[in-house]
Amino acid sequence: MPLDLPGGKLFLAIVALFFILQFIFHFTFRLEEWLLAFGGAAMAFLHIRFLLLFVPFVAPLFAVMLARWMPRYERKKDKLVINGVLISAVATAMFWYFPSRAALERIVEGDFPVGAVNYIRKHPLSGPVFNAYGFGGYLIAALPEQRVFIDGRSEPYESDGVLSDYLQITELKPSAFTLLEVYGIRACLLEQEQALVTVLRQMPEWRQVYSDSTSVLFVRELAVAARSIGTEKQKPANKE
Repeated sequence: MPLDLPGGKLFLAIVALFFILQFIFHFTFRLEEWLLAFGGAAMAFLHIRFLLLFVPFVAPLFAVMLARWMPRYERKKDKLVINGVLISAVATAMFWYFPSRAALERIVEGDFPVGAVNYIRKHPLSGPVFNAYGFGGYLIAALPEQRVFIDGRSEPYESDGVLSDYLQITELKPSAFTLLEVYGIRACLLEQEQALVTVLRQMPEWRQVYSDSTSVLFVRELAVAARSIGTEKQKPANKE
């Protein structure tokens, strides 16, 4: 949970508010409700994706707390006609504004390397591929036969040191290209705005084979890389 970001601060404020209200008003909850609330909060602290569990586990407890300041439900106050009109309006709006398949595909194309994947299907890659962090999950689904370098499940990559290596490469640390050699990377599928894209475009051993508004695909020319290394070895030492 990134507590330094606004979303993380909001999460922390909600947890703190829960404990403050409980301390002041001494609400009574069942043991399983406490266990779910504490478990959801603990998992959300460990990783932001577990907010999906934290919200449904804690929302019922907050509902009980808020009921202290809200009037009780009285059936005789219901406005059936108005309720029916509102429900019908909401259902109509949901149906009317529900995105079409074409709209969903446009959204996917704007965030994921759809065009690059189509290119790879026609021109299969040989050897390990280095991919942008945000592309990993899509590549697993779209190209199951192609192993990814990293995807959104950061925990296993962090424990094995791959996440650290990924950051060194994308941040162009001194060890970046040494790490690409260590992993035997033969292709790079990157986001357009990544700094590594600009650098690879200037390197003769990396050839850009595909590009669109979302992604760029580079393939390494091993023959060019070998000639480059050979030239470096043949250079005479500079004499003062």
